[in-house]
Amino acid sequence: MTTQTGFEFEKESVVSAWYSTTNFSDIPDSYFEEDANGIDQWARNFLIAHYDAENMETNGSESGTLPIIDVIAPCSYSHSYAEAVKKKIEKLGDTEISWLILLFDYEYRPKKSKVFEDEYVKFVGAFPYQMDAGSIVEI
Repeated sequence: MTTQTGFEFEKESVVSAWYSTTNFSDIPDSYFEEDANGIDQWARNFLIAHYDAENMETNGSESGTLPIIDVIAPCSYSHSYAEAVKKKIEKLGDTEISWLILLFDYEYRPKKSKVFEDEYVKFVGAFPYQMDAGSIVEI
């Protein structure tokens, strides 16, 4: 579905992932500030019209990078998607990342939006996840 400001890709049991290699502290606060519609610059850049903030999770390092699995492991339900996300990021050419954005119950489709990355983050992919899966650090 398309709206005036972008796309809506809600889909249950799918998590969309983006990552960055930029130091979190080097990204301007304005990147995360919401407009009157509650959408931040990141979402506008990726032509995301709406998402449920309750379904978003971020993790990472304030400065520098960490091994991919160290960033993904503590995230919700990571046991069900972490390995697939890690492999895809490695395929994109990175072995360490600074931070990760996860949007649960959302299947972002860059083939429709034509946006795969912005100046700070790259889209990794959309992966199935299981709500009964724990995080890797819990197992």
